[in-house]
Amino acid sequence: MPPRTVTALGLPMLAPTIQQWSLGVDRQMARGSMLRVSYVGSHGTHLMRPVRTNDPPPGQYISGRMHYNYLRPYRGWGSITTRQTSANSNYHSVQVGYTRRMVNMFAGISYTFSKSIDDGSTERGGGDVPPDNRNSRIERAVSDYDRTHVLSANYSYTIPSKARKGSRFAPVLNGWQVSGITKLYSGMPFDVVMNSDVAQVGTSSNQRPMLLGNVKGPRTAEQWFNINAFARPATGAFGNLGRNTLRRPGINKWDVAIFKTFRVQEGKTLQFRAEAFNMPNHPSFGLPANSLTTTSTGVTPTANNFGVITTTRDARVMQIALRLSF
Repeated sequence: MPPRTVTALGLPMLAPTIQQWSLGVDRQMARGSMLRVSYVGSHGTHLMRPVRTNDPPPGQYISGRMHYNYLRPYRGWGSITTRQTSANSNYHSVQVGYTRRMVNMFAGISYTFSKSIDDGSTERGGGDVPPDNRNSRIERAVSDYDRTHVLSANYSYTIPSKARKGSRFAPVLNGWQVSGITKLYSGMPFDVVMNSDVAQVGTSSNQRPMLLGNVKGPRTAEQWFNINAFARPATGAFGNLGRNTLRRPGINKWDVAIFKTFRVQEGKTLQFRAEAFNMPNHPSFGLPANSLTTTSTGVTPTANNFGVITTTRDARVMQIALRLSF
């Protein structure tokens, strides 16, 4: 029977704690408009994260002469993933919001410039397990969900009447409204990982390569980052590439709707809506292939679509609806 794989709770189990603080200033700029500028921050201590505590020491495995399980600190057990309260986090941001109200228009815009740093962004996620459990401090980097720039806008506009009130065309031409939501987000970070156990710790999970040069590339779907910026570490060693070094594509999305409510009779209304999600059909690319093919002597960066984006988020979606209220 092979040794069992176990998930355990680490001791001491401390209480995860988040301290939050903020400072904001509101200012009325003109009639119907408001500006708000804020600083928002937080600090997390004793946060939970997964750590493998039964990996063999790197570099001691000899192929053909022993099994990984012979080298594990707790013999008789396989991989042990311990949920520890050993992670910390920091978040700092400047947030700006502006709203404007007029007779036939409302617009609001908000912008956040921020940075979130931690040792692990989830308490269970396999992508947050440190490859080297003896040096988990080097996992401190920007959070998995960090977005440097976040811009959001929402707006609503009532189209001026095109026909005189009381005319036969007024019920059709008057009362139309246009609204929309715009989202412009910078991309979240991700790792480049190797597909083989170079460090010889019994698993290739989250092992990162050596960094040779600048990771910035053409930023196209065919090659998002510089695929030649990585090399294989020495056998029995971990690479020097930090966690969350690269950034995936961001989000550029414009949703627009036009609608009008018709009065059918007393107590009954009929609303017509035409909506377009991602109206410009702007491509929002997914995560580039980030698994680096690793051999016993080097790496093959041209294999398995490494650096290539093969997925996208939702394309343009248009829909028309009628809603009867009574």
